[in-house]
Amino acid sequence: MRHRKAGRKFGRNSAHRKAMFRNMTTSLLKHGTIKTTLAKAKEVRSYVEPVITLARKHVWANYAQTATALASALTALAPAFESATAEQKQAYSAVTASQAKVQNRFPSGLGALLKALNAMSDVDATLVDTVRTARVAQMDRQHALTLAGQTVVEAAIIEKLFGEIADQFAGRNGGYTRVVKAGSRPGDNAPMAYIALVQEQEVVEAPVAEEAADAE
Repeated sequence: MRHRKAGRKFGRNSAHRKAMFRNMTTSLLKHGTIKTTLAKAKEVRSYVEPVITLARKHVWANYAQTATALASALTALAPAFESATAEQKQAYSAVTASQAKVQNRFPSGLGALLKALNAMSDVDATLVDTVRTARVAQMDRQHALTLAGQTVVEAAIIEKLFGEIADQFAGRNGGYTRVVKAGSRPGDNAPMAYIALVQEQEVVEAPVAEEAADAE
């Protein structure tokens, strides 16, 4: 019996197969369309669709309100750090400096700032809760980015995934890809197909990229 043996093996060991599908997933997200065998096109969907769902759940728009509240809290916390220790002032300065540089992400140093706030007794508890909420949100989004990095091999494509692609599918719950048969391959007669990210016009006219090369 073939229990717990789900999925096509393609004559490869698990490491080679995983590397192949990571490359294909990255190529599909990068170009929008790839051409490959029909079997691979069907199988790569199980890699592409979950990672798009992950990005939809953790797109920056879902954190924008928390980031805005954090910015207001940091401004309101300034007087409390005037009489703080040097270490506490440094933690606050590091976060505010990072806040001025970053865009569409949380500033670094929130963990150290939260630790400093917990050691201070004359700080508004509401402001501390705001920083704590931002820190939890930061960790959640970073975890999502890390998980996506296990499937997508290029950092630039991860940024695209959590930005442009997540926005593209904001109102769609699953079914992010379409597979269109493309005849047979000369030589071995293997059935070929295009797999593409769904657009407003759900018609695949021509491939944008060929299948990513297999990893050795």
